[in-house]
Amino acid sequence: MSKLLNILIVVVILAFLLFKFVLFNSIEVGNEAAEIEETLLDGTPFTLSSLRGNYVLIDFWGSWCPPCRKQNKDLVKLYGKFENKSFEDGDGFKIVSIAIEKKAENAKKAIAKDNLYWPHHIVQQNKFVLQNSLALKYGVKDLPSTFLLNPEGKIMATNKHPQELDQLLSARLK
Repeated sequence: MSKLLNILIVVVILAFLLFKFVLFNSIEVGNEAAEIEETLLDGTPFTLSSLRGNYVLIDFWGSWCPPCRKQNKDLVKLYGKFENKSFEDGDGFKIVSIAIEKKAENAKKAIAKDNLYWPHHIVQQNKFVLQNSLALKYGVKDLPSTFLLNPEGKIMATNKHPQELDQLLSARLK
């Protein structure tokens, strides 16, 4: 009887997790981006909504992830191209980096080495991407993962290559 009860409990828990994290977190183009309230790496309080009026790229990455580190080079170029530009419907372009790390120090070293010079860096210490609260909130299943938000805070593109992001942003320049 106790084995049956244990199996039933596991099934209920798995069903709850499936509903909550797979079906409930529907991250689609056109949806409003989930709010992020965190402390930046420099200790500054941060809310994603404080960047409204700008195009915002949310970048989930890890210092231990070779594709992420390769993409960082392209994101530095992208940021350099658009950081001081004005858009037809937005004030500017911002990047919010969310590093998922075992140790925050690893992210700090990678940020310096890759010259990720934008100010919005969040480090989430966690061993597994799928257990990270922000990754769960955005339905991130793999790294790197990106979300481009329009000035109203709605998702306009997900997991686009930096060259595709360049095209999307270039089309909206003044």
